[in-house]
Amino acid sequence: MNSLTERKVKALPSMECEEEVTRLREINHKLLRLFAHELGSPLTFILGYLRLWQERAMYGERMELDLVVEQALTLKARLDDLILLDQLEAGLWTLHLQSISPEQIVSRVLQEYRWKFQERGVRLLASSNGSAPVMADADMLYRALEHLVENAARFSRPGDSVELRVERQGKMCAVAVIDQGAGIPPEVQKRLLEPFYQVDLTHARRGNGLGIGLRLVRAIIEMHGGEIQVQSNEGKGSVFSVTLPFAKGAC
Repeated sequence: MNSLTERKVKALPSMECEEEVTRLREINHKLLRLFAHELGSPLTFILGYLRLWQERAMYGERMELDLVVEQALTLKARLDDLILLDQLEAGLWTLHLQSISPEQIVSRVLQEYRWKFQERGVRLLASSNGSAPVMADADMLYRALEHLVENAARFSRPGDSVELRVERQGKMCAVAVIDQGAGIPPEVQKRLLEPFYQVDLTHARRGNGLGIGLRLVRAIIEMHGGEIQVQSNEGKGSVFSVTLPFAKGAC
């Protein structure tokens, strides 16, 4: 931001600044919805055509098509994340809260991702100190944890392990995803979870980035009345921990 722009921004009354921020956020939401609609329709058509082609393809072609379909599904998942994040930040999403065991969600994550980790040569583990049930939306909590697990996988090397640990933390339940990967520089950690902060790290780009995943996780967990924290040492891995309130009477 140049000095002239800075003087203009400082000269604006606080009320005008707030109104401008609100206006820009509304424009952002509208553009995102338009983008999602325009991209979503052709992507659905492409996936349908690819699956039809898969059914008719010979064995050798089918293996190649499987890779294309996988990438198309990844793109669709990223688009779905963008749409969900927009709805969460706009207050357009309602959680379906119920008393559930955090270990049950962790087990679901392990069942879904263990084989993917095995393909990378990384062990996916879980541990618990016998935590009580929490009030949570099961599907949304799963979505938050899978983002943390996917991030851990990107920064892990063959022979590493990633652990999902459930434990009590005062009056809250904490679910931590612990990896042995590259770690995050201290100067980035300080701002990593700030609203609207965009991560731009060379090592993150090599690992397919930290995109909107953490922002989505933060939005989901804060809607549950919890928070997300990160601890990391470069070259020694990272710990991403989310907290959730216990179910009434479960403490």
